[in-house]
Amino acid sequence: MPDKKTITFDEGVGGWTSFHSYTPEWMTRVGTKFYTFKNGDLYEHDNGTRTKFYGGSTAGCTITLSVNESPSDVKLFKSLILETTDGNWTADLYTDMESGTINENNLEEYESYYSAYIRQSGSNLNFNELSIIGVGALEEVVTTTRFRVANDVSTQILTSGTDSLYFNDGQTKLVGTVNNILDNDETDSLTRDVIQVSSAPDGVSTFTPGVGNFMFVGKQISPESRGIRGYYCSITLTSGSTGVTELFSVGTEAVKSYL
Repeated sequence: MPDKKTITFDEGVGGWTSFHSYTPEWMTRVGTKFYTFKNGDLYEHDNGTRTKFYGGSTAGCTITLSVNESPSDVKLFKSLILETTDGNWTADLYTDMESGTINENNLEEYESYYSAYIRQSGSNLNFNELSIIGVGALEEVVTTTRFRVANDVSTQILTSGTDSLYFNDGQTKLVGTVNNILDNDETDSLTRDVIQVSSAPDGVSTFTPGVGNFMFVGKQISPESRGIRGYYCSITLTSGSTGVTELFSVGTEAVKSYL
C-alpha cells in the first residue's frame, strides 16, 4: 500500500493526534522502549538519532496545526508565539484569504518564548494596501531604463531592488525593479524626478510606458507587513535541527479585522 500512513493515538486526550513520516511493517513496545520493524530489520526508537528513520536522510521535522478562535470573525493574524526550547523554526502561514512567512532569523527570544511578526507573501500589487505609491504621469522616456515624472518621487520608494515600477494604460504593466532615483534636469528645483529600473527577476515580462501613462510603485509587502487576514490560520512549522527540541505551545496574536 504506497499511500499508507503512521498515526498516533493519545490515550490522554482519547483521540488521534499526529501523523509520522516513517511507515514500519510492525511496531511494539517493550517496557519503556519503542521498536519497529522495516524490511525485516529491528529498529529501536528514541535512541539518540533524531529525524532519521531506517537509514534514510536526516530531514528535520514539520508540524502543521490550525488556529481558529472566534471562527465567525474575519481576523488579522499579526504575530506567531512559540513556547519552545529552540528558536530555529520557520513558519508558513495560510488563511482562506492570504499567506505569510516567518524565518528563523525573524524569531526573537523573550523570557519564556519566541515571537515574530508575520510577513505577508505574494504579489506587491494589492491596491487595498499602503504598499502602492503613485508617482504621477510620465513626462519623458529618458532612456530604456530611465523615466522622468512631473514631481519629485516619495522618499519611501527604495532603490535596493525590492520595489517595482508599474504603469497603467488601461492595464497594469510592469516596467522593472527600481534601482535608483535621479535628477535629470538641472534647470528646475526637482532632485528626484527620474526613476531608473533594472530588468525584473525570473524572466517576468516588462513593458515600456508612453508619455502620459500613470506611473506607480509597488513596494515589497513583506518588511512592514500588517499580518494576514482570514477566518482561520493554518500554520506549518519546520525545524532542520537534529538536536533535542521541545515545542510546548503555538499561539498567535489576532484581532478582529474591520477591512
